Amino acid sequence: MALVRRHFLRTATSFDKHAAVFETVGDRLRERLGLLAIKPARVLELGCRSGYQLAALQHRYPDALVIGADPAPGIPARLPRSWPNWLRRQAPTPARLACDPHGLPFADGSFDLVVSNLLLPWCHSPHRVFEEVARVLSTEGAFLFTSAGPDTLMEYRSAWAGIDRHIHSFGLIDMHDLGDMLLASGFSAPVLDRENLLVDYPDVSALQAELRQVGAVNVANGRRPGLMGSSVRRALQAATADCDRFAVTLELIQGHGWKGELRTRGRRSENAFSVPVDSLRGSWRSGVSHD
Repeated sequence: MALVRRHFLRTATSFDKHAAVFETVGDRLRERLGLLAIKPARVLELGCRSGYQLAALQHRYPDALVIGADPAPGIPARLPRSWPNWLRRQAPTPARLACDPHGLPFADGSFDLVVSNLLLPWCHSPHRVFEEVARVLSTEGAFLFTSAGPDTLMEYRSAWAGIDRHIHSFGLIDMHDLGDMLLASGFSAPVLDRENLLVDYPDVSALQAELRQVGAVNVANGRRPGLMGSSVRRALQAATADCDRFAVTLELIQGHGWKGELRTRGRRSENAFSVPVDSLRGSWRSGVSHD
C-alpha cells in the first residue's frame, strides 16, 4: 500500500474537485444504511479519503463515535457544499488516522458498523481487508461496502486494445469472488449485487485527467512504462473520436454482511499495535506529511 499512499497524498488537494463518482456512489451506500436495523455506537469509515462523507455519517448517527481511516486521509474534513453555514458550525469533526486497510490499528470488536466506499480496487489483498474488518467489528456488527467489478472501464480498455498490449486498468474482482471472501472471513448471510452505470465525459482526456486526480493510476505489472508520448495520445484520441462524448462503464458492486463468531486466528506480529477507539474522540491522527 505504500505506492497507493503516495498517489493518494499527491492527489489530496485535487480529490474533492474530481470526486463526483465517489460522492454519487457514497450516496447510494448511505441510502442502504436505512435498510439495517442497527443503531451503532461506534462507526468506522474505511477509505475516508478527504473526509467527503464523514460529516454525513456523523449527521446520520449523531450520538455515535465516527472515525475515518485511510492510507492518506486528507485535511481538513470537508462538509457537503449544500449544508448551510449554521449547520457547518455545529457539525462535529470526526477523528481520522492513516493506516493500511490490510492491518487496522484497532482492538478486536471496536466498531458496530464499518462502511467502505470504493476502496477495495486499491487493495492488493481484499480478503485480508475483509478479515481485518471482521476482527474490528463487534459480534452482530454490520459491514457495508462498494467496489468496482471487472467490467469497469471496459470501453477505455477497448480503445487501448488497438494501440498496444499493455495493461491499462486495475485488476478488479468479480462479485461472486468477493462474496466467497466475505464468507471465508466470518461474515454471515452476505448480500451482494451489481449494476452497470455509465459515466459520461467530454472525451477520453477528461476521463484520464479525473483518474489521475483521484489517484486511480495504473500500478499493475505489464502497464505502459513512462509517460504517454504525443503520438500515443493522438492515437487514443483517434480511437475514440467517433463519438461526441466518451462514456465508460462503472460496474458497481454493493455488498453487506453481518459479523458472525470468528474462528481463532494466529497471533498478530510483534510490530502490530492497537489504538483504543475512545482515545480518538475529538482528535485527528494521521501521521501524514504534506510536501
